[in-house]
Amino acid sequence: MEASRTLLASIRNRQATVGAAVGSGMTAKAAEDGGADFLLVLNAGHFRIQGCSSVAALMPYANANELTWRIAEQHVLPRVRRTPIFLGVCAQDPELNIPVLFKLVKDANIAGITNFPSVGFHDGIYREALEESELGFQQEVLMIKRAHEAELLTVAFVFSPLEACAMSEAGANILCLDLGFAEWRDRTEEQHEQAMDEALGRIRKMITAVKAINPNPYVVVLGGPIGTPRDSARLYQHADVQGYVGGSAVERFPAAPLISQTVREFKATAAKGAQEDRLGGMIGVGNAMRSVFETLKRVADSDVPVLILGESGTGKELAARELHRLSARHGQPMVSCNCGALTETLAMSELFGHEKGAFTGALTQHLGRFEQAHGGTLLMDEITELSPSVQASLLRVLQERELVRVGGTNNVAVDVRLVSATNRDVADLIRGGQFRLDLFYRINTVVLRIPPLRERSEDIPVLVREMTHEFSQKCGYPTPELPRSVLDDLMRHPWPGNIRELRNAVERCVILGRGERFRSEWLNDMYQMANAFTPPSESTGHGVGALRLARKRLQEVLHRHDGNKTKAASELGVTRKTIYAWLRSAENLADDS
Repeated sequence: MEASRTLLASIRNRQATVGAAVGSGMTAKAAEDGGADFLLVLNAGHFRIQGCSSVAALMPYANANELTWRIAEQHVLPRVRRTPIFLGVCAQDPELNIPVLFKLVKDANIAGITNFPSVGFHDGIYREALEESELGFQQEVLMIKRAHEAELLTVAFVFSPLEACAMSEAGANILCLDLGFAEWRDRTEEQHEQAMDEALGRIRKMITAVKAINPNPYVVVLGGPIGTPRDSARLYQHADVQGYVGGSAVERFPAAPLISQTVREFKATAAKGAQEDRLGGMIGVGNAMRSVFETLKRVADSDVPVLILGESGTGKELAARELHRLSARHGQPMVSCNCGALTETLAMSELFGHEKGAFTGALTQHLGRFEQAHGGTLLMDEITELSPSVQASLLRVLQERELVRVGGTNNVAVDVRLVSATNRDVADLIRGGQFRLDLFYRINTVVLRIPPLRERSEDIPVLVREMTHEFSQKCGYPTPELPRSVLDDLMRHPWPGNIRELRNAVERCVILGRGERFRSEWLNDMYQMANAFTPPSESTGHGVGALRLARKRLQEVLHRHDGNKTKAASELGVTRKTIYAWLRSAENLADDS
């Protein structure tokens, strides 16, 4: 019972906690060893251990309550000594005898219960049928209320503002905002960020609704796109949540050391809360990035245009997304447009939309990026790549705050906060007549420069450790040791591909090492290529011989991938733009020889 009192004190004091949803004695013990503050024994965990999806918990494979009780009694309780345990209970079970169950729970020294599996996972006509048959969410609310009255601790799974309010009124100690079953399919960084924005929006709505009833709810989050400690760190920055519950994020690789390691990392992140060394997906302990964080926070609430300058791979889009998340427009869409990938004709349609029949193939009306972002934020990446005629059209839209779709005649009002980004020297482009001076004045009310990685080497150790944890968890390997000699080499490297190149390098070491300590030889190709094509400085020097060797190596990689620069860049751990820069350097070498 001491464990339950400790957890209750943490809840009352609003201290950060991390829970683990488990389905076996091994995972429960490993989670306890990792420092979990509480355990949820769920039938979903049982199916995960068998290699099935958590969704199996909602299927008629077994009586959920009988299965969960057997897991708790026979496997979890004998192995867990100091961590409060919550028993998952399906409130809709027609054979459920709540007084008998509560006595069993108390006699076994189980801290409390949680409503799992829940009808909240269902929607549409199936959910409607359950509610009409009196097998709906209200049964779960009544169960949580009776448990509270019986002086059991309760964790309430909720999926909407109405459900959160109902469970808060029922006296739930912990509200677990369930964002849905975690998805482990591959997603692009942009897709993941969009999913994070949607999740944060849902979380804020639920918390706002509950605070009308209970000004200080204790809230934890589970599932959805929150799958790593790095993801959970954003929760503490952008939402009033007190903790995290790991389900498949913890049991994805059912090996005890990995589970303990994962819980430990989530605990460390929760303990730090809204950390000063990061803002969203950006991390920095030095003055350079702290200045960036401070500028972002200062200008986020205003609607002034922001121009973000920085080399490829420095994180300009991450900075733009934090501007949006911290602004009053965070509940509205953030839309991105890569201007460098658009032809002149396509740019007009993509930015401003077109009417049906405006040109061959325009079979329907299309809303452009400005209309898609109405009320929110529009990021125009590589804005300096727009043609002069598109720049003129863009200037008019920014001045008039309205547009005319291609092939249309009507003015359409648009309200967006414009964030622009480029890796080019804008002053040189203006002098060369490639970028309009009047447009520049429209987009640069605030200029934010993201420093390249070579100017913030003090951030490399924390970045490498963060990425190592992330990739180790994704790959299911123990977190490897990082020797000082390897770290020193990483800090000396010029990083022409910046953060993106560093991520590729760390991922390569994690995959090659499979949990073993990092080795310098795994990075030698990257060092040789980058150093050969980086302009000489006081700290790095190389001669024509090194350049020729690097050119030969680059040609070999390109030949192996049939000239595909994207695949060559992936193998070498750099961006496509870096490949092009190296090719230009190689051409200059050939001209001089």
